[in-house]
Amino acid sequence: MNSTLKYSALISSFTSVTFAGFISPIAIDTTIGIRTETTFDYQVTNTINDVNFFTDSSNFFEEDNIFFNENTNSFLDTVRAVITAKPTNRVKKDAPLVDAGIKNYDVFGATRSFTVGRDTSFTGVGVKTGKVSQLDGIEEGFEVFGGDNDTGSAMNVTMQVREKSTKERWGMHNHLHDNDQGGHTSNSVIGHSPLVSSVMRVHGMGIQEASSDGRVKTNPFALVGTYRQEDFDATYSLPELQELINGCLFLGWLNTALDGNHLDITDDDRWVHAVQGNFDNMPDNPNRHDEHGVIGNAIIGTLDDYIAGTQTSIPGLSKLSGEMRVGDHGGDDISNVVWAVVDHNSDFAVIPEPSTYALIFGLVALSTAILRRRK
Repeated sequence: MNSTLKYSALISSFTSVTFAGFISPIAIDTTIGIRTETTFDYQVTNTINDVNFFTDSSNFFEEDNIFFNENTNSFLDTVRAVITAKPTNRVKKDAPLVDAGIKNYDVFGATRSFTVGRDTSFTGVGVKTGKVSQLDGIEEGFEVFGGDNDTGSAMNVTMQVREKSTKERWGMHNHLHDNDQGGHTSNSVIGHSPLVSSVMRVHGMGIQEASSDGRVKTNPFALVGTYRQEDFDATYSLPELQELINGCLFLGWLNTALDGNHLDITDDDRWVHAVQGNFDNMPDNPNRHDEHGVIGNAIIGTLDDYIAGTQTSIPGLSKLSGEMRVGDHGGDDISNVVWAVVDHNSDFAVIPEPSTYALIFGLVALSTAILRRRK
């Protein structure tokens, strides 16, 4: 679908909306939803043993629009990095997809390996799945953009892909947000957010031993996921631009620790926002279970737009042109990409939510987003 069609669809979705007057911004408490101390041990408190913990929103981030204040949330700006140039001989590799069946979450296709030498950039490590859109020719894939390997030795980075399983597709999601576990019924790793893309697993970028919940820390990198238009359309979501603005189209991470055992993937684990797996620029609270539980707003634009600019996902916090801040995230509906700046090895996928947000909110936010895109 080209940009004209996308914007026409978006505008047409608002034709029944009328404005009675100007809506004033809501004042934001800079400390809402921020916990900087650990609140539970996942091996004791998990989605099997204590499901009620995960239905209480006060146990996690309650506010997306945190305004940066160096006195109350300085931890949001502790790590930044730069992207270095891709080696001239590095290209994305074709990666074979494997059928994940009904819910074979841990079965992947053949490994594709990349050797990243000392003081060599991670940029360009990536795979393409061979699934090309019949609407716009865009091919599904994932690509890393990062700094140089400063570990002192060469690293072997691996990527594998699989099809989204039957249980991760549209139609298997829960349409209710307020049921058990906030949309989860423990019969799938998705709640009310089915997957758009295939699933990519990246390993080998770690710089520390695995944490108690299985996450492996890496140097910061930006991961871009490219999806096919027909795969997004098959989720019957609102137009992509509105979903991006509403925080309902994003790069997802499969949190495998929520069932109390990070060594396996069960239906009590969950797909959530990729930045929830980050070590830096995040609160200490490990309650990483809510699909949209992120601090900050999606940036509307490509990764290149973000790197060239000074905007971050956190209101009141800027960066230098050329920098990336761990935790920033966004997407571009024209080129069919979502991206996030992360610091962990994981399984990743593009995730939408068939959004039911009020159209009036989307239209107000849209005006701001278009102005940002034109600057």
